[in-house]
Amino acid sequence: MVEKRHVVICGAGAAGLTAAIFASEAGADVTILERTDKAGKKILMSGGTRCNVLPVVMNTSDFFTGSSVNRMKKIFKSWPLNSCKDWFETEIGLRLACEESSNKWFPVSNSAKEVRNLLLDKAQENGVSIRYQSAVNSLNKEGDKWLVSTENKTQMLCDTVVLSTGGYSIPTVGTDGMGHRLLKKMGHTTEPVYAALTPLRCDYAAHQALSGLSLDVQLDVYLNGKKEISSKRSGFLFTHRGYSGPAILDVSHYAVQAFENDAPKPEFRVNWDGSSREEWEERLSAGKATVLNTVRDFLPKRLAECIIQECQLAERKVAELKKAERKKVLMHLTEYTLPVSGHEGYKKAEVTGGGIPLDEVNTATLQSNLYTNLFLCGEILDVFGRIGGFNFYWAWVTGRLAGIHAGKT
Repeated sequence: MVEKRHVVICGAGAAGLTAAIFASEAGADVTILERTDKAGKKILMSGGTRCNVLPVVMNTSDFFTGSSVNRMKKIFKSWPLNSCKDWFETEIGLRLACEESSNKWFPVSNSAKEVRNLLLDKAQENGVSIRYQSAVNSLNKEGDKWLVSTENKTQMLCDTVVLSTGGYSIPTVGTDGMGHRLLKKMGHTTEPVYAALTPLRCDYAAHQALSGLSLDVQLDVYLNGKKEISSKRSGFLFTHRGYSGPAILDVSHYAVQAFENDAPKPEFRVNWDGSSREEWEERLSAGKATVLNTVRDFLPKRLAECIIQECQLAERKVAELKKAERKKVLMHLTEYTLPVSGHEGYKKAEVTGGGIPLDEVNTATLQSNLYTNLFLCGEILDVFGRIGGFNFYWAWVTGRLAGIHAGKT
C-alpha cells in the first residue's frame, strides 16, 4: 500500500481551507496549523458578517499587482469565476443570492458563519485535521521532507507545505506577517508591503466635522498632474478622522505607498455628485438665490455649507458671481482635492498590498521557484482586489491551485 503524501497547510483562512479541501481530494493526508482558536476569522467578519463570497462580474482591472499582469491572468484562468461559484453551490452546498446593485454574491442566509462552517465541514469530511493555537515559527528542509515547528514547541515532518498565512492586515484576526518573515529568511522577496483598502486620514477640522455624512461621488486619482485611475465605486464616507467608503478604500493604497514607500504623492479629486462641469455651470448661471442655497439643492446641507464657506461665497448671489469666483466654485464642486494627511494602516486595512512577486512562483501550480514542495496562496502573494468579493475570489482561486498540486506532487 502506497503511503499518502502528508501536506501541512499553515493558516486556516479562506485560502487555507480551500487548499485543504483540494489537497485532500487529490489524495493527500492534510493537516492545517492555525495560530488562533478558530478557523476563518476574516470570513466571519466579512461583508458586515454577511460575507460577500464572490463578485458577480470581474475583470483583471479590478486587481492590483506590482508583478506581471499576464502572470496574474494565468492564475485566474485556472478557475473561472462561474466555475468557482458553481463549486460553492454544488460541492460546498452554499446557496447564493445575487445583489446586482453592488456586484456581489452573498449567501442566501446572509451568514458569514455559514460560509466558514460549510468550508470547514467539507475539509473535515475529507479527513483534514486542524490544530488550533499552533503558530508556525520555522520551516526547515530535512532531506526531501519539511520540518515544521510551532511556537508551542511541537514539530511535524511532512512532504509538502502550503503557506496561506495572510498578510499584516487586521491583526486582531491573527495575521501578523509570519509567513512573510519565514519566506524572507528563505530568500524570497517580501518587500515592499503596504496596507491596502484602508481609510485615509485628514487634519482638516471642517471635514472632520462632517463625520457620518455619506454620499455617492466620482473619485479620480492623479499622479504628477495626470489621471492615474478612477475609483469604480461611488460610496464615500466622512469619518471623525478622515475618509472611508468603497470609493476611498479601493484607491487608498496610492496614498499609503506615498507615505510609506516614497512613491509619487497622489491627488484625490472628488466630484461630489458626479454632475459635469457644464451641468453645474447651468445651475449657477443666473438667479436671485445665493450660491449656498443653489448648491444645497443638489448636495447634502452640511457639505454644501462647508464647500461654499471655503470659497468665502456663502452670502453671494449666483447672478453676482465674478468669473474667477465661478471658476473657484466649479472646481470645488467637480474637482475638489481632498486634504489627505495619512492613513489608518494595517489596523483598519482589509488586505495587504505587495508580498511575494508572482515571478517567484510557478503560476501553473503556485509552487515556490526556490523550493520544491512549498506552495504559496492567498494574501501572501503580490495581488489584491478592490472591495466587493474580489479578494475572496483570489483566495479561492489560489487556494484551489496550490491545494491541487500540493496534494499530488
